[in-house]
Amino acid sequence: MADETKSMSPVSRIAIQLGAGALVGLTGSSIGGPSVISWWYEPPSRDAFSCAGSVKSALAQFVVMQLVCALIGGVGVAVLFFLASRARAKKKTASATAP
Repeated sequence: MADETKSMSPVSRIAIQLGAGALVGLTGSSIGGPSVISWWYEPPSRDAFSCAGSVKSALAQFVVMQLVCALIGGVGVAVLFFLASRARAKKKTASATAP
């Protein structure tokens, strides 16, 4: 059986944090993305009879926005977890050295 007191490796901890942040970013972009894309996107006047090009362009922008939000979310959550773990470690060492 695995030793329960053994902590997670730094690589797996960072991978979990990045994955959780990416999930948060993708969820946020899925909820707010369509309204942001419709706000950004102004269809050109040459598409008066066919909107296929406009739809492809808007969807491409939406996918790029989702990927950017996933990256931002992943890095943001990883930074928050890093700062929280450092604060916990400082608190633990301070309480261990206190008389």
